[in-house]
Amino acid sequence: MRIQISTDYAIRILQYLYMHRKTLHTAMEVSQAVGITYPFFIKIANQLKKSGLLHAVQGRSGGYQLGRPAEQISVYDVFLAVEGEMCISRCLQADHACDRSVLGPCHVRSFFSGVQESLAAQMAQQNIADLTRGACGKVRSYGQGDVSAS
Repeated sequence: MRIQISTDYAIRILQYLYMHRKTLHTAMEVSQAVGITYPFFIKIANQLKKSGLLHAVQGRSGGYQLGRPAEQISVYDVFLAVEGEMCISRCLQADHACDRSVLGPCHVRSFFSGVQESLAAQMAQQNIADLTRGACGKVRSYGQGDVSAS
């Protein structure tokens, strides 16, 4: 299983907005700070807006900000917004008909189900604020050194 690059960038976009949460930020500003193209930023931003993780203010003085506090946005929320439901094995898909000919419980399905549940739980426990803060309580800044978390 590999998490899509768009999910990685979505997390970084939200981190940037958390680090600079006192003002609105343009799409161009955020895309440059995170290091992605403007069109790719817009694609990811639309997915995040649809899920309520990102808020866009229209108009001349508009821009982007977090859709809710960073402490309330889990990594799993971001994953779901960008990638949809997690499914690490085809046998866990709701519409998948198992083609094995063995009767009784399937230990392979049970194993994959446990792995998926564990991964989802770990992602749900980590929020954008926690992920952004370093061990010393500082927030990593894009190209500007560290700034105190406030």
